Amino acid sequence: MKPTSKAVAAFTLVELLVSTAIVALLLVILLSITSQVTASWRHTSGRTEQFRQARESFDAISRRLGQATLNTYWDYDDPASPTNYVRQSELRFLSGPTETIAGGAPSGKRWPGQGVFFQSPLGASEPGQTNLSGLNSLLNTWGYFVEFGDDTAFRPAALNGTGVQPRSRFRLCELIQPADQLSIYQYTSGANGSGKPKNLSYAGSDWFAQSLRQTGMSRPVHVLAENVVALVVLPRLTPQEDATGALLAPGYQYDSTETRSNPLINPKNQLPPLVQLTMVVLDENSARRLENGSAMPDLGLDQLFRDAASYDTDLATLEKTLNGKNLSYRVFTTSVRLKGAKWSKEQ
Repeated sequence: MKPTSKAVAAFTLVELLVSTAIVALLLVILLSITSQVTASWRHTSGRTEQFRQARESFDAISRRLGQATLNTYWDYDDPASPTNYVRQSELRFLSGPTETIAGGAPSGKRWPGQGVFFQSPLGASEPGQTNLSGLNSLLNTWGYFVEFGDDTAFRPAALNGTGVQPRSRFRLCELIQPADQLSIYQYTSGANGSGKPKNLSYAGSDWFAQSLRQTGMSRPVHVLAENVVALVVLPRLTPQEDATGALLAPGYQYDSTETRSNPLINPKNQLPPLVQLTMVVLDENSARRLENGSAMPDLGLDQLFRDAASYDTDLATLEKTLNGKNLSYRVFTTSVRLKGAKWSKEQ
């Protein structure tokens, strides 16, 4: 008998081609999903990292502003012919639109929004000042403001002459006047031309503005965070004294040298009890899309945050502008209680 033949099971060429095509399609879909997830993770991680730096900077401002001091004392109104005791201080606290209170930005720079400048016992001194080591309560002049301009003064010297083009950005800047270079007493100690103590008459801003106007590496200013388009500084009374929040600094400007007739809001040599801080930050991709050479992008900042009673409206307007330009941003806000504030209606 002839042996019976058995059929051998096998794939046809068509079936192999179809199977290969399906596997390839699945791989393409899987790789596409993986690529999208990776890109999304990198984008989210990058934004988180950028906003983390802004958050840390915002927290640093809150901590240091809370340590502001005026070291107020009471003395004769006129040592030569005294008639009354008055509150006095050689130290200063000044906040408001930076370009107004500091006398205008240097060439090529803009100072949108508000800034705040004060003295605080933070003990910072120039590197190499070994005689001051360990003196952690020395006074410094400190300040915060937003500056728009290129990064020539801030980038590493190794980039100079390499062809790397400067980047124009909004930047949150910190002014630190070391204790060994503290200049406030040059303006507020001793006597003026009339024989009266300078601290009763000096109401200028050179005690910090001269440092801001310096150029090059000698300028005592460094960048805390990039792409901060707005810093809003609003000195306030407590809610029990002023429910509106706009009574103390209706135009956002607060000057500890100013005397007002209303004792409730007289800032003469007094720290504000509270300061409401607001910071608006873009992510880097949004900042790149907004970049327009060396020209400051128009976000309507010149018309915003001029009237404290319109704070909520102005913030909503700025957010609407950013959303209209499809920019990704984040808003940080808090109220800082100044520990050294002893608000008094006494003159």
